[in-house]
Amino acid sequence: MYRVGMGYDIHPLEKGRKLVLGGVTVEKEMGLSGHSDGDAVMHAVIDSLLGACGMDSIGELFPETDEYRNADSSVLLKSAFSLLKDRKNLKIINIDIIVITSYVKISEIKNSIKNNLSEILKTETAQINVKGKSGNSLGIGDRGIEVMCTVLADIDVPGGNL
Repeated sequence: MYRVGMGYDIHPLEKGRKLVLGGVTVEKEMGLSGHSDGDAVMHAVIDSLLGACGMDSIGELFPETDEYRNADSSVLLKSAFSLLKDRKNLKIINIDIIVITSYVKISEIKNSIKNNLSEILKTETAQINVKGKSGNSLGIGDRGIEVMCTVLADIDVPGGNL
């Protein structure tokens, strides 16, 4: 059964934090605030996969406990993907990601993000699209980073129920 999932994440920028987007470390003065490493791309992808499978959000799967404090979001994505493959026989058809920020030029890192995601999700890079948008100074712009993600997945739903 084909299912669509939508993921969204937003984090403010904070001095003294490492900036990680889609598993790519970007050399900047500020990184994303968050309980884990703040990787808004990975978080939005996790939420979109969970949504396609009719499951709870990233915050319910990985609560803000000591276990996940400063966690590598790539590890969280691997864990979520493994769970969804086991429970739902998840197969990804395609992923479309929009990163909204004027703080980072996404075009310079999008291929690395695609490579990281394709390795974790066992897909071809052609199944993953990453776009950067500046927000035209209307949104959070240079105060944070906002990410939207949509996934189309093929899942097994025994008896038609999630």
